[in-house]
Amino acid sequence: MTASPTSQLTDVTRTVTPAPGGYVVALSQTFAVHPEELWSALTIGSHLEVWFGRASGEVVEGGRYELPDMETRGTVLAAEEPHRLLLTWEFGNTSKEMELLVEPVEPDPSEVAEPDTAPASDAAAQPVAAAPPVATRFTLRHTVPADAHWQTFGPAATGCGWDAALYALALHLEDPSADQLPRLSRFAASPEGADFTRATADAWFEAHVASGADKKPARKASVRTAAFYLGEEPELS
Repeated sequence: MTASPTSQLTDVTRTVTPAPGGYVVALSQTFAVHPEELWSALTIGSHLEVWFGRASGEVVEGGRYELPDMETRGTVLAAEEPHRLLLTWEFGNTSKEMELLVEPVEPDPSEVAEPDTAPASDAAAQPVAAAPPVATRFTLRHTVPADAHWQTFGPAATGCGWDAALYALALHLEDPSADQLPRLSRFAASPEGADFTRATADAWFEAHVASGADKKPARKASVRTAAFYLGEEPELS
């Protein structure tokens, strides 16, 4: 299925969980690729630059990396190819922790096709089992502090940005040879892109409430976040 802003709203699972001194904002999505292909999309600079932005560094424990377009850098705390990457996410004077998990998904037996049986006249023929569908689950876990920024914007401040990144990743995995950044730039500036931002902010409101947050302040936080991303004044009531 081709990735779209509408499909992304339901294809991504969003959760908010308490962590020491803050919260973990997490997104998960399953892609029809092998783990090694997804790992390459996340860790090789020439792949990242066509859907996420320029990247340099070493994906080894203790290595440093830099994302100039994001004005972000950090240290690789753990690298377990092709399944887990733990790193610091340093922006300005702040440093947070982020974990990327790449996990193969076992096929659902109901989705595996029955073997093709050859004609009875061909005595040497044997049933040929259809290959099980390939699927890999990607989970991004971003730990953020419970500070004034959190009180104002909630999980959407982090989550909406990563929602946009997962949409870009989905498009890249469908067509790895394409430079997705011009397309994504046009999308971000379009009415459809604004709708996507508002929709993901609302989805993070739902995840925030599911984590135990009070509805009224959680709603205000999500509205503020969408307005900030879109350069609008928030409509709070």
